[in-house]
Amino acid sequence: MRLSPGSWLAVLLSAATTAVAVWTWTHLPAGGGLPLNYLGLDGARHIVVTAMPLWLIPLVSGLVTLGLAAARLRRSAEAAAQPLEMTMIAVAGLLLVTELALIGRAADPGFDVVRPVAIAVGVVLIAVGNYLGKARRNAVFGLRTPWTLADDTVWDRTHRFTGLGMVLGGGLLIGLAFLLKDRVAIGVAMAICAALPPLAGVARSASLHRGVQRG
Repeated sequence: MRLSPGSWLAVLLSAATTAVAVWTWTHLPAGGGLPLNYLGLDGARHIVVTAMPLWLIPLVSGLVTLGLAAARLRRSAEAAAQPLEMTMIAVAGLLLVTELALIGRAADPGFDVVRPVAIAVGVVLIAVGNYLGKARRNAVFGLRTPWTLADDTVWDRTHRFTGLGMVLGGGLLIGLAFLLKDRVAIGVAMAICAALPPLAGVARSASLHRGVQRG
């Protein structure tokens, strides 16, 4: 089977992430990079500046993109083709933004990495949330709880509910990323807005299953 257009776009975004890492590696001045704070064997804290972390995001991007592209090739993934492809594209785009933000930090110690990443996470939540309700019951993608897998109605209603939550959470996160000044507060908002919709979806699927059983 051939890769879908969405898969190719995700591959291109992942390749772009690697390309900017290579460009940065060859253009950073001697001693440039990201500061790493670690506890040494001597019990003291040390700070080193290295460009090695810039390769982590391209590695993650490549692995995630290849994994999702392989999942998309499975016949069972056809029931969730559009949401899966949007997820591939959105995650690859998020990792590209993250890499660019880290490069900005490597070039300028005062650069704010958290804010652009939070905005990108918000866009991902909105993009994937808009498509999540189109996923039909399958063995590859979605909120695959025992209750959603047992009933088509529970699956559909859970994914529409979770998708709406992701859209609302993404919009809220983008607003908070612009309004909040503290980086830690933005990070906490990012974690909450990203985690709450799927957790609420799991609880919703259990509630819907109980309703079906009573009916």
